[in-house]
Amino acid sequence: MRPLALAAFAVLTVASCATRQLPPVVVLDKKVDPARPATYNGLALRSGQLVLTESPDSTSFVFPLLVKKYYPFTHVAILSVENGEPWVYDVTGEVKTFPIRSRIMDNVKGKMYRRPLFEYIAPNLYAEIFDPPPGADGDKIAAWARKKFEEGVEFDNYFDSKEHSKLFCSEMAMLAIADAGGPVIDVEASNPNASIVEGMKWLGVPPGEALPVYRFADPSRYVAALGQFTNRTQAYSYFEGKHEVHRRFTADQRMGFVFTLDSYGRIGVRPEISTFVARCAHMYDADPHPPEPFDPRIEKDCRKIADEMFGPFPDPTPLPSTPTPPTPPVATP
Repeated sequence: MRPLALAAFAVLTVASCATRQLPPVVVLDKKVDPARPATYNGLALRSGQLVLTESPDSTSFVFPLLVKKYYPFTHVAILSVENGEPWVYDVTGEVKTFPIRSRIMDNVKGKMYRRPLFEYIAPNLYAEIFDPPPGADGDKIAAWARKKFEEGVEFDNYFDSKEHSKLFCSEMAMLAIADAGGPVIDVEASNPNASIVEGMKWLGVPPGEALPVYRFADPSRYVAALGQFTNRTQAYSYFEGKHEVHRRFTADQRMGFVFTLDSYGRIGVRPEISTFVARCAHMYDADPHPPEPFDPRIEKDCRKIADEMFGPFPDPTPLPSTPTPPTPPVATP
């Protein structure tokens, strides 16, 4: 999405030539459906499914604040099963340090990549796989992604959702789904917070619209969860912690209230914010009967921790009395 350009500055802070050992990818949960037998490692994988991931670094805290409405996850990619093996196609950028361009976004370059599924997921904190939206032919989605990969499409470092010679991740998913007969996913409003608007101006990317990756997900199309958490409850408790940060990031807030910037230009998450989200993620570790994802108990308990750490914060919207999944994306035919 266009406001994700602000996160490109954060990319500057995490780009590194160093290598690190990746953690093993653990299958945390999967939907069991006798009509959909497993095809790979116990998972019912099909071409055209969408892989949503959550980054473990500070960029994952930047992304949610760029959108007016909170959504989980930071990246989306397309699955293609080829000769029985699942491959992931995604488009992403990285900072090129030489030569240094005067406009910061001109230093961000990238392309579409093709990686084995587990290798792709390994560096991430968490991932979920979803079937494509109704009407979209999965084989055609995957074929569209393969074609763009063969064409050598470049990463869109200015996040322009209306110009498609270059692509960013959610734009890629949007176009592939529409090309395969699925719905056209509309953009949403970006965060009007003055601190974020000024950041966008500094980067030279006009704020205003956003295309969050969770718009391509729907609990009814859930296939599987993988990653470094113990279970999905822990993952969604983590997401709820970030949701509470977003809820409290009102018009009078500044990016500096959430992030730090060191003398090397590296962005970090303030320790109190990291501690809060970690407490939310682990609040049911000792509970023999933890709530399921989307249970309002998670939101309620997370807010208790926030009130304890940061003080009470009013909300005009009452908490739901029964578990309710997020509203499915509204699509335009």
